[in-house]
Parts: sequence; structure tokens; C-alpha cells
Amino acid sequence: MKTPSDRGPGRAWERGLAVDAAVPEAATKPTRVGYARCSTAQQELQSQLGALADAGCDPVFSEKISTRIKVGPEFVKAMDFARTIKKAVPHQRVIFTVLR
Repeated sequence: MKTPSDRGPGRAWERGLAVDAAVPEAATKPTRVGYARCSTAQQELQSQLGALADAGCDPVFSEKISTRIKVGPEFVKAMDFARTIKKAVPHQRVIFTVLR
């Protein structure tokens, strides 16, 4: 790191100009990640997908999967996506939204 020209050996320390720290904007819009699921092929997902879209969720992950399967692959993808955003931008709020 270069030493500023007004500083050097043998010179008394003087307070420099104040520097404003970069503060994350509190007004940033949170990222909404949506997840929709139903357990049988006969059930419909469209009402859940519409409600998640109306809530401002983007992206929305969805799957039709049996309740006997404890963790669905789309659920894992949705959680990984939310964690990736949180790791890349720590001050960004991430809201994980599930309708039912």
C-alpha cells in the first residue's frame, strides 16, 4: 500500500479527511425464492405458482413428488439458490416462500 504524500517517517500523525463507509442500502428489495409442491400427478400446481408469482417470487421452483420422499430435488435446488445469494451478497435479504 502506498503511503500518502502528507505522511512519512518523523512526521506527527494528523487526522485525515473523514471517509464515509459504504453502508448497504436498507431499501433494497429482498430476493424472494418460491417453492411449490404437490404429492400426486392429479393435483394441480398452477394455483400455487400463480400465488407465488403474485407475491413477487423469482425464481419459483416446483415439483410433483410423493410425500414418501423426504427431500425433493427441486427443494434442494431452491435452498441452494437462496444460500448462494446469501453467501455472495451477505446484506441481501432472501425470503424463502412456500404457499402450502
